Amino acid sequence: METAPPQFAHILLFACPMCFRPLVTACNSTNRNLEVADGYDFSSRCHCGWSGEVIGMKAKRHWVEAWSNKAPVGKGIAGSCEGDTAGGN
Repeated sequence: METAPPQFAHILLFACPMCFRPLVTACNSTNRNLEVADGYDFSSRCHCGWSGEVIGMKAKRHWVEAWSNKAPVGKGIAGSCEGDTAGGN
């Protein structure tokens, strides 16, 4: 019997480019390495009304947590940071 690989949640913290409030986004992966999410663009929205793309490598903080829930992971799957990097979410 084949078991699914472990999954990890990548949590990224950004500063809103308009008002500097904290913005948070996340993606899931089977890779724990922090560099996995660095090249991804994340759609984000702030309470001040700003919305746009932020790139993982510009995060103020990035951490990884083991994720026991099995979510869809792979290239082209929303919320996954695996596969192509540009336009990941």
